[in-house]
Amino acid sequence: MKNVLISLLAFVIGISGACAQTDCSKYYPISDGAKFEISLYNGKMKKEGKVAYSVINDGGDKILYTMEMYDKKDALLGDSTYGMQCENDGVSIDFKSMMNSGMTSQFQNMEVDINGNNIYLPNNLSVYDVLPDAEMEITVTGAPIAMTSTIKMVDRTVIGEEAVTTPAGTFQCKILTYTTEMKMGIKSSGYTKQWLAEDVGMVKTEDYNKKGGKLRSISLLTSYQQ
Repeated sequence: MKNVLISLLAFVIGISGACAQTDCSKYYPISDGAKFEISLYNGKMKKEGKVAYSVINDGGDKILYTMEMYDKKDALLGDSTYGMQCENDGVSIDFKSMMNSGMTSQFQNMEVDINGNNIYLPNNLSVYDVLPDAEMEITVTGAPIAMTSTIKMVDRTVIGEEAVTTPAGTFQCKILTYTTEMKMGIKSSGYTKQWLAEDVGMVKTEDYNKKGGKLRSISLLTSYQQ
């Protein structure tokens, strides 16, 4: 379960905003049929997998993303679909929409309950902006286990802007940082630095161990087409 939740968190914070309305979000692909790919690496830049996304936009006030998760040998691990919603001059993602049958099938006959507040990203990001915290609580019940896990994103702050180059191109980005607090049997925390580009979304993410400051993983936008 821990590996699933860690992967879920990476996807949520990496792709946390979009809407079908053209004036709803400055960030993230919203064109019907757009495709993009995020490659996942460890702290030594050794590839560990990838996530391929596609956009489904029917012209309404909500947009759907489908994602396929692959391991380091490009073997398909699973897929999922989730929705984004316009909200107060920004966008938010509903955690429950991500934990659909594709993400919870491993729990089989167990009951999965999800609570918390969504991740909100405003249209206008300026340096020194402080964004709302987000929290998710997942409770799994049923023999032989029963456990509750929590994931929090706190101290979300825009710290600067710069150009970033990846295999998908060069993008002018805002830099967002936050602390991640997890409780999955044991407590752990991390520090995340994320680069976001208008109309593209997440271009790069670096995740660090909060205590020692060691780089744990890197995510890069490696392909993008609208």
